[in-house]
Amino acid sequence: LLSNRVRNAPVVQDTFWQIGDQTVTTARVGQEVKAHIEVKTTEEYVGSIVIKIRKDIRYWSDSDYHIQTFPVNLSGGETEDLTVSFMPDEASGGGFRGLNGYFIQVDLQATGTTWTMENTYPPRLTVATQD
Repeated sequence: LLSNRVRNAPVVQDTFWQIGDQTVTTARVGQEVKAHIEVKTTEEYVGSIVIKIRKDIRYWSDSDYHIQTFPVNLSGGETEDLTVSFMPDEASGGGFRGLNGYFIQVDLQATGTTWTMENTYPPRLTVATQD
C-alpha cells in the first residue's frame, strides 16, 4: 500500500527563484525573493504540500527558515504553481559554520514523501550582502 501511495505522489516538475519578473540564482540580504515550485499529479492528490525554504549551513545541520503550507485538491494530470515569498536575512559565506545559501524542500504530507532541491549552486540561491 505504501509503495502505491508514494508512486501516486505529485512530482516536482520545476523550481526557480524570482526577484520581480527576473529569474535569478543570487539575491541580496533583505531583498524579496519568490520561490516557485511547480508540482504535477499523475492521479488525484488531496492533502497538504509544505514548502520549506531552508538554510544550507556549512559543516552543520540545515535549518528551516520559512515554512508555508498549501492545502491542495488536484485531479490527475493537473499542474499547480506554488509560490513562497521570503527575504534572506543572511549572506552566503562566513567561517566554519557559514551559510552556503538557501534551498527548497517540498513535503507531501498525504504520502509522507519529501523532495529536496539539488545540492549545487545554482539551482540553490546564493545571497550577497546589502550595498
